[in-house]
Amino acid sequence: MKSYFRFLSRNKLYTLINVVGLVVSLMFIILLGDYTWRQFTIDSWHQQAERIVLVGSQDNFFMWPQAGGDIKAMCPEVEQSCAVMSQSGKIKYGERVIEDGDDKSSILLVDSSFFNIFDYELTQGNKRYALDKPDKCVITERLAKRLFGDKNPMGESIQITGERHVRIGNDDPYDSTLVYTVSAIAKDFDHTVLPNETQIIVNMQRYPQVMGYKLENYTMAYGPHGYSKVFLMLQSGTSLDSKKAVVADYLAKNYYGKWEAENLTFTPLKDIMFAPQNNGTGMLKGDKTRLHILLAAVLAILFFAISNYINLTVANTGFRAKEMATRKLFGSSQKDISLKLIAESTLMVAVSFAIGLALAFALQDEAIDLFKGKIDLAGDISLGTVSVSIAFILLVGIISGIMPSWQISRFQPIDIVKGSFRFRSKMVLGKIFIILQNVVTVVMLTSALVIWLQLNHLIHAPLGYNTENLFVINAPDGKDQTVRNLLEKMPFVEKIGTFSKTSLATGSCSMRSIKRDGKMVTIMLLDLDKTAYDLYGLKKKKDYGPTSDGYYLTEETMRQMEFTDSTRTIVWSEDMKNPIAGVLYDVHRINVLKGVDPFAIRVTDTFEYPSFLVKTDGDKQAKAAFIAMQKELGIPEADMEWYVQSLEESIAETFADQKNTLKIISLFTIVAIVISVLGFIGMSLFFIRQRQKEIGLRKIMGSTSHEVMTLMLRTFCAPLLVSFVIAIPLSWYVMTDWLSNFSYRINLSAWIFAVTCAFALLVAVLSVSIQIIKAVRTNPVESIKTE
Repeated sequence: MKSYFRFLSRNKLYTLINVVGLVVSLMFIILLGDYTWRQFTIDSWHQQAERIVLVGSQDNFFMWPQAGGDIKAMCPEVEQSCAVMSQSGKIKYGERVIEDGDDKSSILLVDSSFFNIFDYELTQGNKRYALDKPDKCVITERLAKRLFGDKNPMGESIQITGERHVRIGNDDPYDSTLVYTVSAIAKDFDHTVLPNETQIIVNMQRYPQVMGYKLENYTMAYGPHGYSKVFLMLQSGTSLDSKKAVVADYLAKNYYGKWEAENLTFTPLKDIMFAPQNNGTGMLKGDKTRLHILLAAVLAILFFAISNYINLTVANTGFRAKEMATRKLFGSSQKDISLKLIAESTLMVAVSFAIGLALAFALQDEAIDLFKGKIDLAGDISLGTVSVSIAFILLVGIISGIMPSWQISRFQPIDIVKGSFRFRSKMVLGKIFIILQNVVTVVMLTSALVIWLQLNHLIHAPLGYNTENLFVINAPDGKDQTVRNLLEKMPFVEKIGTFSKTSLATGSCSMRSIKRDGKMVTIMLLDLDKTAYDLYGLKKKKDYGPTSDGYYLTEETMRQMEFTDSTRTIVWSEDMKNPIAGVLYDVHRINVLKGVDPFAIRVTDTFEYPSFLVKTDGDKQAKAAFIAMQKELGIPEADMEWYVQSLEESIAETFADQKNTLKIISLFTIVAIVISVLGFIGMSLFFIRQRQKEIGLRKIMGSTSHEVMTLMLRTFCAPLLVSFVIAIPLSWYVMTDWLSNFSYRINLSAWIFAVTCAFALLVAVLSVSIQIIKAVRTNPVESIKTE
């Protein structure tokens, strides 16, 4: 290996390009490998995973806690059922209080069968008795450490105060402060679809006290941390497909909503992560589209790094020809030399892998943020992962060493000894790699540009109402007039409207259901004054004239209720009805992708719980001023998102997944371009070394520096033009397929491909120009003397 290290030290640019490219690509491979493995094997470690299913519909996973036992009773295929629901709150022991905030569902409410169905490991306690009484609880090792330190928590009493967020269908007060006895300690949740932030598991029997309300049969079974869910463990070798009609009929007769057999789903435990019904609330959610993008991007970068390595190694093989010829003359076989080159390549990959692994550990948290999924490199080290890593290093090393080995085999030692060997390469392999690299680069550039254009298209799509410079300001209890007075004094506030119930764009909603012809229609309710109506810019399609307490219905409401133009009254129930004041054009409540919701909108001056719709003059400091006002009124920072909301920002936030996809594509595109640039620089250096004498002779024969430089650029960049011919249709196909997922989308214009190709060409030209300019400016006499 001494000769190899000497070669590397003499060719520092070659070494830098290969090490940087391999390190960066292998770092991403390591991070993505762990991420992918976790995504696709989540919950597969449960012994009965194949028998566990989650009840739901085509739209979501939700089921009333009390329905699980009903389904078990009517279906002999069901061995056990378990309701599960997440909640946040305070956990207290003595003077120590654990409160992780409303966004952390640290409390898991479950049936007593939970540990009989799932294999979450207990470090202390007995699974059979862990939750057999309503006042028992199981805490995780993390919570045990936080609350008890080194003390054994078994048998200790702790207090739970559930956070009350909403009240559904029941006005009975519940005492949400409960005392539980620690009956077991579980390992921290990991590699499971249930919330990994879970710190305490309690018996479902007392859920109304923990949550503050009861999930009645006639309302939706959900809370702030997701739907109530029911898992079923089936008898071995059975399924519930034949019982869908029976279960759906029972649910339709006894619970809220219209249940039909074709809409009922029983999703296997291992499929829940990527199921379309999984909205990511109360459970971990996987995104196969994001995963495929990550895989494609990382494999592209790995290809860039390996192709650069092969390209430069083959190109530089001629400069090691004498060494290899000498080895042959001293008795080394072609096999020995090939193994030496493969060993060198494998060593390069191994060293790069070690550095990449160190970087992966250092950037693990950033990758978790980017990939939107858990990565635990240290925790996932095992004999299996080490074996896979070694196999991967050997595979990449062998692949990277085969081409240089084949190139060496073409040399005849006697030619080198006689001095008649002249290494010349048409760079056929190099040109092929350059073409392939540039194809990938153009596709990634086009993808990033199209995703950015589509994202902006969605954010600024017409929703049926105005959002520009509009804010929703909520007032603390009893301070409505105070907030209004403060708003009126702000110089950048142009108008202030008042509304209640549903808030457009910002997500909070109020609704009422009407049963019509056997189906349930849920209508969004919005009360607003004339100012708020004008600020939203709602458009009337038909106006039936002044009414007393009348509602304007949107087109979608008219369609779902099957009303005609002659319908003038909306009947909510037998003893409640309102006149219809007119018809409004449809609005998209959240964003253009969510479809249109049926609305009943009333213009009024009476509000029980008013909110303010504030129009500003576009001042960039407006939001900060609103937040400062709320802080002075005693609103804590943690609750500020509710009290100050920008309509434009709220809509933009609903496209978080698309933004993350853009961020991923942009990052990998930049990395790919950097690796490509390094490759271009390395290849241009080799290219100039081969053409040095030609450049000198052309200048001696009268060619100008400009002519020589143009010739060199044309020769080097010709493969790029070929790559554009391949990349443009490929980019068009890939992005057309991606855009087909959106009902509201941009058109792919020719300028998009022109811009990306021009940028790729510019990057390539700038990368090689430095070496070409340097060669052209060299004294031709010096160039000839080098031969």
